[in-house]
Amino acid sequence: MTVLLASFFYCLLSAVAVVLPAEVYVVGVALATDVAPGWLALAAALGQVAGKMLYYLVGRGVLDVARLRRRGTAGGRWAQRMTTVERWCEEHVWGPSAVTLVSAFAGLPPYAIVSVLAGSVRMRWWLFALLSVLGRFARFWAILQVPHLLPDALFGL
Repeated sequence: MTVLLASFFYCLLSAVAVVLPAEVYVVGVALATDVAPGWLALAAALGQVAGKMLYYLVGRGVLDVARLRRRGTAGGRWAQRMTTVERWCEEHVWGPSAVTLVSAFAGLPPYAIVSVLAGSVRMRWWLFALLSVLGRFARFWAILQVPHLLPDALFGL
């Protein structure tokens, strides 16, 4: 239980401080403990989504991060691409859901930016959270399957 709580909080922190790689942490925990991959993937997914809800709230305007907006954190080609994605989402009712699910799983477009986008296009918070948990769970579960596919000799087990 302690490992799952630690994983939840590490992944929550990694969702906000994007320099902390959740995937590497989760694989390390899986290799060092005997926690079931499904539970570990779920704890990691819930932590990541809890952290990304802050980004969602920024997009909704609930959290005011004016200094981040002034800096123009997303510039150049990414800003243009995200504008295109935002327009597409506004034209298709299911657009924000599809983009959220794909981004939560694949990381493209970047999940942090999609979290803000979901808030700005007024996607329902519970739908954003549900699709995000599904996508992140699938991502972490898939990542946790990789060590089991590699020969034991690579890890010295």
